Amino acid sequence: MKRSNQTRHLAILLTVSLIAYSGYGFACSVSDVSRVKKKVADAAAILNTAAKSNRSLYQSGLYGATGSPEAIAKRQKVATAIHQANEYLSLAVERAANLQPSDLEVGKANIVSLLQQATSVLAALNIDNENIRAVITSAVTAINAAVTLTLAIKGGK
Repeated sequence: MKRSNQTRHLAILLTVSLIAYSGYGFACSVSDVSRVKKKVADAAAILNTAAKSNRSLYQSGLYGATGSPEAIAKRQKVATAIHQANEYLSLAVERAANLQPSDLEVGKANIVSLLQQATSVLAALNIDNENIRAVITSAVTAINAAVTLTLAIKGGK
């Protein structure tokens, strides 16, 4: 039931984000690229919080006895997913920084693909700790906001 509630909350947050950004015909400008970079940076900051939370949960024994193979495996599983997602976010930031009106559609598709890969990695993470799942869900929501914003950028003419 908890998983269902989290999924529902995530869907609601994504819907609100979509409504908030829909209908705006942005021209591709430096400020649009800056907004995308800011959203991706926000998601990266949440991932940083997730990494710190992961370490704290491990050290506090919530993954099992500190130093035990079980606890180490859980910490490493979360750390690996966070690292992989962050790599995709870094590539998205780099691509957004190089976004030009002449390659707008291809660039947007690249950025969205990278962001979606980051969310896929995080969504695939199956860990039995409510605290880290909440932080990961926040990161996915932030990344989805960046996807929505990226898709809202329109070419200026």
